[in-house]
Amino acid sequence: MPQSLALLLFYAGAPAIITNGLVGIGALGFLGAAVQLGLSVGLSALASSLYRPKQPKPEDVQQSYRQATAPRVRHYGRVKTSGPWVFAEAESGNFHKVLALGQGPIDGIEEYWIDDHQVTLAPGGGVQQEPWYDGGDYKVIIQTRRGLPIETAYGSLTATFPEWTAAHRGDGVASLYAKQFASEDSVYLSRFPNGINTNYRVILRGAIIQNPLTGVVAWDDRAASVIRDYMSHADGMRLPHSIFTTPLAQAGWEQAYIRSNEPIGLKGGGTEPRYRLWGSYQLDERPADVLGRMLAACDGRLVPTPDGGLTLDIGKWQEPTVIIGPDAITGFSDLGRGRNIMETANTIRATFLDPTQDFQATDADPWVDADDVLDRGEISKDVQFNMAPSHSQARRLMKLEAYRANPSWVANFQCNLRGLAAFGERFVRIQYPAFGINSVFEVQDFRFVIGDGNILQGVTIQVQSMPQAAYSWDPAQEEGDAPESDESEVDDSIPVPAAPDVNLLPGPVAELTFSPSPSILLRYLVRYKKTADTEWTTVGPLSQDAETYTTPTLAATTQYEFQMALRTEKGRVGTWGPSATATTP
Repeated sequence: MPQSLALLLFYAGAPAIITNGLVGIGALGFLGAAVQLGLSVGLSALASSLYRPKQPKPEDVQQSYRQATAPRVRHYGRVKTSGPWVFAEAESGNFHKVLALGQGPIDGIEEYWIDDHQVTLAPGGGVQQEPWYDGGDYKVIIQTRRGLPIETAYGSLTATFPEWTAAHRGDGVASLYAKQFASEDSVYLSRFPNGINTNYRVILRGAIIQNPLTGVVAWDDRAASVIRDYMSHADGMRLPHSIFTTPLAQAGWEQAYIRSNEPIGLKGGGTEPRYRLWGSYQLDERPADVLGRMLAACDGRLVPTPDGGLTLDIGKWQEPTVIIGPDAITGFSDLGRGRNIMETANTIRATFLDPTQDFQATDADPWVDADDVLDRGEISKDVQFNMAPSHSQARRLMKLEAYRANPSWVANFQCNLRGLAAFGERFVRIQYPAFGINSVFEVQDFRFVIGDGNILQGVTIQVQSMPQAAYSWDPAQEEGDAPESDESEVDDSIPVPAAPDVNLLPGPVAELTFSPSPSILLRYLVRYKKTADTEWTTVGPLSQDAETYTTPTLAATTQYEFQMALRTEKGRVGTWGPSATATTP
C-alpha cells in the first residue's frame, strides 16, 4: 500500500470528534496515536503521490500481441480493446486464435471490429460483411465469452485440437475466439491483409460493480461507483470493504454518487452525468497511480470520517461550515496575492478519452485566459484526464485547474487547536482582518505541529482561494469546441482497370494495349480464353512500366475474351475488369 494512503487510512481508523474547533475525547486518543508514531497528514503530498503526469493511453489496450506472461487488464465503463493471444494454431488452412480481453465478468460487448472495419455477426458468430462473407459462406467466425466465474470452452477448438479440452474454459477472463477460414491466394490478402496478425477489437461495457446509493450490482460508470469498486476489489487496492460502510463513510459515498450522477447541460443540447470514468488498468500498475487518474478525472479526494471510515468527496461548490478566524490563526507564511511565476498558468491544455476518435486520448480545446496571454505571453500547464469520456467533462476539470493555477490568495496558516476543525474539509472560510481576508479557501495540505515531548501544539494548513465561480458552468460559453471526428471510411480497394484495346496481328496473335499502372505498387495481370471455354490462361504480373502485352499464337477464326487486373507487390489481386472480345482471322 502506498505510504501516503496508509497514513490516511491509519488516521481514518481512530474516532475523532471535532466540533467548532473543540477536540473531543475520541480525537485526543486519535491524536495521541499520531504523536507516538510521529505521523502527519499531508493532503497535497497525498495528491501528488496519487496523480502522476504520465498516464497510460486509452489506446494502449487496443493492440493484439503475443506475450507469454502479459499483465492482466480490467476495464471500467466503455472501452475499445483487444488483448494478448491465449491460443493460436492453424489446421487445414484455417487459423484459430483466442484473445484475452480482460478480467471478467464484463457486462457485454456492443461492437466488433476487424482491423479498422466494424462488422456485425450472424447467429453463431459468422461475420456478415464482405470480404469476410462470400455468397452465403462465412470466412470469419467470431465468438466471445464475458468472463463469468465458470465459463464454457469454445466448441470449435475442442472439436479440432485434442490438446484444447472442455477444461480450457477461461474462468473469470473475458475472451474472443476468431476463426479465419482458408481462402484462395487471389483473395486471401483482400480478407486478411495482416495475415494471422489480423487485429480483432471490441467495444465493451466493462466491470459489473455495486452502486453505493442503491446497492444494486450492475454495469455502472459513475465516478463514485468506479472508485469504491477499485479500492475494495480483489483485483484493485484490496482494502477492507468495512471501511467504506461505516455510517458516515456510507453517507459520503452516497453523496458522491449523487454528485457524480447530476445532469450537466451540453452546448449541443441534452445533458450528461457530471462525472463518469471509462478506462482500463493493468494489475501490475501501482494502485496509487490508478487511483490518482480516477480522482483527477472527477475532481475527487479521499476523506477520513470520524467513525473510522473512508469516503469520497466529489468536487462541487458548497458554502463551508468551518470558519478559521483570528482566534485560531497564530501565524502565517508564504501569504501572497496569487502564485509565483513558476507555478501560475494562463493556458490549460488537457487530453481526454474521446469515443468519437476511436477511443483514443485526444486534445481538448485549450482553456485560455486571453487577456493574461496578451499581457504576459502564454504560460501553459498540461494535464491528463484520460478517464474522462467527454469533452464537456474535460473542460469542466480544466476550468478548475485554471482557477487553482491562478488563485487570488495563497498561504500557509499556523493555527492553534481550533484549526483541527479543518481536518478532512475541502473548503473552509478564512477570516483574517489584518489583510482584509474573508474568503473561501480550498485546503491543499493539513499538518499536525508536534512540539517537545510529543505534545500536539496546533496545525498548519496550506490553502488557496477558491471562489464559487470556479464551479459554475455555462455550456454555451465554456464548453468550447470538441475536436472533430477524423474517422473516415478507408478505401483500400484496388482499382479495376478498363478493358484493353485489342489489335489482331498475323500469327494470329493479339496485341493488348492499356493505360500505365496507376501506382508503382501495382502491376498488371492479363488473362484470356476462348469465349466458349471456361478456363483462363493468366499471365503476369507484367513489368511496372508495361503498357502492352502480346499473346502467344492463338487459334484461327476463333473468338477470344481478354481481361486485366491489378496486383499489389504483396500478391493481393484486385477485381478483374470488363472483357474485350475479338475474333482471330
